[in-house]
Amino acid sequence: MTTLTRDTNTLRTLDSARLHELLEPRSIVIVGANTKSSWSHFTYTNLKAGGFDGELYLVNRRGEDCHGQSSFTSIAELPAAPDLAIVLTGSNSLEVILEDARLKGIRNLILLAAGLSEAGPEGEALQARLVERAREAGQLILGPNNLGFINSHAKVAAFSHMTQMPMISGGVGVASQSGALAIYLLPYMASRGVGCSTAVTVGNEAMVSAIDVMGLLVDDENTTVIAAYLEQISNPAQFLDVAARARQAGKPIVVFKAGRCEASARVAAAHTGSLVGDDKVIDAACQQFGVIRVESIEDLVAAAGIIESYGALAGNRMGVVTGSGAMCALVADKAETVGLELPAPSEATVRGLHDAGLPVYSTVNNPMDTTGYISVDPTIITKANQCFIDDPNFDFIVVNASWPANQVMADMGRGNHDELLRQLTSSPKPVIPMSFLPTEVTEFGRQFATEYGYPHASDSFDRGIPAVARSAWWGRRVAELATDPVVPEAPRVDKPNGTEKWTEIETGSFLREHGVPYVPASIAGSAEQAVAAAAGMGYPVVLKVASEDIAHKTEVGGVRLLLQDAEAVTEAYRSIRSSVAILAPEARVQGVAVSPMRAGGNELLVGIVRDPQWGLVMAVGFGGVMVEVLQDSALRLLPVGPREIRRMLESLKGIDLLTGFRGNAATDLDELANVIFRISQVAIGLGDDLEELEINPLRVAGDQIEALDALIRWKDL
Repeated sequence: MTTLTRDTNTLRTLDSARLHELLEPRSIVIVGANTKSSWSHFTYTNLKAGGFDGELYLVNRRGEDCHGQSSFTSIAELPAAPDLAIVLTGSNSLEVILEDARLKGIRNLILLAAGLSEAGPEGEALQARLVERAREAGQLILGPNNLGFINSHAKVAAFSHMTQMPMISGGVGVASQSGALAIYLLPYMASRGVGCSTAVTVGNEAMVSAIDVMGLLVDDENTTVIAAYLEQISNPAQFLDVAARARQAGKPIVVFKAGRCEASARVAAAHTGSLVGDDKVIDAACQQFGVIRVESIEDLVAAAGIIESYGALAGNRMGVVTGSGAMCALVADKAETVGLELPAPSEATVRGLHDAGLPVYSTVNNPMDTTGYISVDPTIITKANQCFIDDPNFDFIVVNASWPANQVMADMGRGNHDELLRQLTSSPKPVIPMSFLPTEVTEFGRQFATEYGYPHASDSFDRGIPAVARSAWWGRRVAELATDPVVPEAPRVDKPNGTEKWTEIETGSFLREHGVPYVPASIAGSAEQAVAAAAGMGYPVVLKVASEDIAHKTEVGGVRLLLQDAEAVTEAYRSIRSSVAILAPEARVQGVAVSPMRAGGNELLVGIVRDPQWGLVMAVGFGGVMVEVLQDSALRLLPVGPREIRRMLESLKGIDLLTGFRGNAATDLDELANVIFRISQVAIGLGDDLEELEINPLRVAGDQIEALDALIRWKDL
């Protein structure tokens, strides 16, 4: 198990019980109620349509009747202190309202107003004052600049915009940094038959963040899956803590994080900078901590719906039964894309299908096409389902089925209804229905599913197949993390003096002292010294410019390879000095490094950079000077243990090069992982002064593992 510490991020201290108090009020006041206001209309009608049966007060400064109900002219006039105030007024009145609420004893407020921290310095200052006063008074603010929340199980729809009411109750909890997105997300969930436990929009996150909400949902007994829409992750330490708690509680987190195209603010001198971007780090954090990241809102709902209904799938082997060859082709392509296996049916399944009546000319495959014979015997589809269910080659079964849209469709499926329902609800392995193409769940379909107890049906193969792949991945990932040993604490490594003048020679000696295999090297100040060093090492040799100012030596003509004799060394030395003088005239040059030439093998990059939010991030990939071109790398946050490092290696597209491709010597991946682990421990041990450590290349030739070049950069103090 990986344990992260972040000096730059502290865990928020908002207690879930305190947030729960805000989200489950038994009395509410709408401040700024007005019959002519759409905000007021939606707030009031959603509460009523959502089933809220507690005290509901209205405050209208003129005392006018609103929405057919009498109102009070001020908070002070209320007969009692409500559990929650929903404040619809503009930002210029918020300080007064907050004080009135304090005097009345109101502890929880939703502020809808915009124009605060998102609107410039004045709004930011106002928001800061509101937060300071609320904290002094023991109050909690949701928002501002948000639309509120819906707690389906408590029947509190404190949501100030048009949405479908009442919500379908279910196990998917939603945390959204955008209120506007929730306007569309919640009805979309309902249209797909995905039930919601609690949905909270947080807006500016003045006192309650989306990650706070995710933490509450971990503890919520009505929530089985957490779905989050995030535009930023401002507190990575808290995010990772919530991810770990959710995993331990058996609750998958599915995240749609917007902003994949945002440019990284990080400036890295070494090749690692091209591999470690802001969004790639978030990808790595999600994968490392067992968080499912999706690419769209549709995928968010599809994955959450599948996992809520069927849990984490126990394996990756999928059996599919359809009535169409076109469906089979689509499913096979999609399964390959998302990494699902489609094993062949067993001999018993083939015999069973033909015994059940499938014509002998029909080929039994996976995916299975029951062909046009379904028109002759409609029950062949459920017979095929059962054969696949009984087949030990499959971990779960996908069948082409959906909730009927109307009575006509329900009548058409009547002959298979009882058997299909039994298969979907009582089979020893998950049986998951999916439509061929996207279909909306009608009100008839929802009522039909509720009446007969039908489980969730995915709206299409295109959404459903990736969703089941994510469910299977989550199950595997949780099992891996549960058995990984705790990563040992890195021993402290003191920063040596004079590091600002280090060349790769000093860097190599330093790494060698700390257990990293590193090629021998010597600095020559003249061609004669270079020849003498080469003779002592044995030919062939490599020459590289030695300069703390030059990160990419090949770009300034600072590297010469495979030098076979003294004449070649002399010429190379002079060429390097001349080229560097022209292309990098300001660089400080200590001389030219001479090292033995290591022929053959594969070149890896092991790069570690300090992300301003996430801390140390390690990239491992196929590299050398072609690292930016190959783009074959894996990222993890540090610390990370040898087992996870091996998984990083195995995820690389070029992994076959390390496992004996075309007769080459295979590498012991566990030993390679241990070498990379030692490199990562050195980086951690160096503490906060380290900005970047890169080994490129790390030469791997069978079991010969050796760093050939390295760079260490320190923070500017």
